[in-house]
Amino acid sequence: MSRNTRQQTADARSIQTGVQILLTAAGVVLLVAGLALAASGASINETLGSIGDDDDSPDDQDAGSNADDTDNGNATDDGANGGDDTDDGNGGDDSGDGGGDDGNDTGNGNDDGNGANGGDDNGDGDGAGDGNNGDNNNGGNGNDDNDGDSGTSTQTLTTTVEDDNGNAISGATLELTGDSGTTDVTTDNNGQAEFTVNDGEYTLTASADGYEESETDVEVDGSDESATLTLESEDDDDNGSDNDSDDDSNTNTLTTTVEDSSNGSAIEGATVELYSGYQFFGPDADATTDDDGSAELDAESDEYTVVVSADGYEETEFEVNLDEDQDVSIELDSN
Repeated sequence: MSRNTRQQTADARSIQTGVQILLTAAGVVLLVAGLALAASGASINETLGSIGDDDDSPDDQDAGSNADDTDNGNATDDGANGGDDTDDGNGGDDSGDGGGDDGNDTGNGNDDGNGANGGDDNGDGDGAGDGNNGDNNNGGNGNDDNDGDSGTSTQTLTTTVEDDNGNAISGATLELTGDSGTTDVTTDNNGQAEFTVNDGEYTLTASADGYEESETDVEVDGSDESATLTLESEDDDDNGSDNDSDDDSNTNTLTTTVEDSSNGSAIEGATVELYSGYQFFGPDADATTDDDGSAELDAESDEYTVVVSADGYEETEFEVNLDEDQDVSIELDSN
């Protein structure tokens, strides 16, 4: 029993010792983890603080925040308290001052610029930034004003539409086509219309009922321009075409007399046909003889085949060159 008791006591001590070792090791691990977390938390705080400093508005920085204290370099007390101007070494009262002066500097956009010339590398850097912002804004406004003054100028294009006799055509449609698209206007009683355009090249097209369309190219370059378009009447073109057709056509007349070959009597009701090509397509001209056996056929100057037929008679045909008016007698043999 004594040996067993001692054995159990030894085992209990061994277990107790192992538990203590484990607890000690766990404590060390927890301690290291805590230190790591603390270091991480400090790093995160520094990062967040840096981001917060970057995001601060110029007004907050000028008001004497910690970021201003840092930016002002060695003169941290003066940046924060707005007290001693000379400690900044800037050569200027406004740029060295922290909260109060910097607030005024930001509004005016001038004193900070002077502070930058004073020579404080850090604190005056913020001031210079504020001054530049003010200058840039003012410059921007100046540029905007200049842009407004130097905008693209517009010119007036006056157009006149008239016929070939010089008479104004009212109600004509004018189309002006350029890079920006097409604009339509209608001429007034004087045949005129105006366009307001920018400088550039344009195509001007005029049209009106009863007239042929007309177009012209117009270039506008820094001054008002005018253009006149003349429209020709469609009737004039038609008349001209008709006259040309009359001049070009050369129509001749073939006068035929059809007789009985046995006694020379006139054959009334005989058919006379002219063919310039295949007879399958039909005659170019045809006629029927009267009671005198005569028939006239008008055809253009050409070579034709003349075919003559009548009831009770044999059909006959012959060639004729109808380059002038001609009279021809045809005798038909009875069946």
